[in-house]
Amino acid sequence: MTDPKSYDEIDTAFAEEHSPLGAEYSAANRLSEVFLSEWTEEHAEGLAEDVMRPIMDVIYDRVWGAFRDSLLSDTEMNIQSHMRDMVEKSVTALIGGQEWANIKYIKPGAYRSEDVRATLAKLYSDEIKDGRIADLEREVENLRQKISYMRR
Repeated sequence: MTDPKSYDEIDTAFAEEHSPLGAEYSAANRLSEVFLSEWTEEHAEGLAEDVMRPIMDVIYDRVWGAFRDSLLSDTEMNIQSHMRDMVEKSVTALIGGQEWANIKYIKPGAYRSEDVRATLAKLYSDEIKDGRIADLEREVENLRQKISYMRR
């Protein structure tokens, strides 16, 4: 092989026949053929692995981290939502008079029902009674208006 920094006779002859390309084209072509004749797929795989592995590791870590964080956050939100929904359904069942909730929380003989009833009576007894009386008074007034309207 000739000195890669100089042109041999083949390069010079090529330059004379192909002046737009020149001797450097011929020399570069010759040198690349020599280099690639010894280059194997294993070289390319090793080089690609050496170059790409650190990049792929960073990408993998970031993508996996984002996915994991999103998955955990979504799971946490779903669990919280489910727990709030269970509590709301229990309270609605209790206040709404569903028998299972009343048996479980307020009826005499239920576990700690005395405590629940005592707390409700102490905290809200007057408010609940006054609210119910106001509800019934509105209902009575609406019925009076309907009766008066029907008599006309």
